[in-house]
Amino acid sequence: MQKIILPFVSGFLASLFFHESTLALLHAAGLIETAGFSTAPFLPLGLPEFIANAVWSAVWAVLMAWLLRVAPERRAPWIQAFVFGGIALTAASVFVVDPLRGIWPSGNMLPRLAEGFAANAMWGWGALVFMRAFMAFDDEE
Repeated sequence: MQKIILPFVSGFLASLFFHESTLALLHAAGLIETAGFSTAPFLPLGLPEFIANAVWSAVWAVLMAWLLRVAPERRAPWIQAFVFGGIALTAASVFVVDPLRGIWPSGNMLPRLAEGFAANAMWGWGALVFMRAFMAFDDEE
């Protein structure tokens, strides 16, 4: 359970509490146009975009937990989780998901990459926060 379900749930929650909240805070501060918690329908299922993003984030969290070898007996890879979220998720979004939706990388990509890195890095850190909070530690006393 700790290898698949726990990271999945952690990634889902991190998307809601860290990723979307970071976007909402940056929007409230007037730094970005994108507001968090978008309720626009994500086709073909018609789910709100923030729910669809949370499901995909949950899948990414399973990969992150496996790659970073997140386990209760190991030290938490805080910086690696931050960097994984910021780089892997942003790259996948800009160079894979967006072109599939007809949005091609062009022009000045720095604002788009900075926004994605900030929100996704917070997601990676948040996913690790939830994973570590939910993990069962063996008491050997």
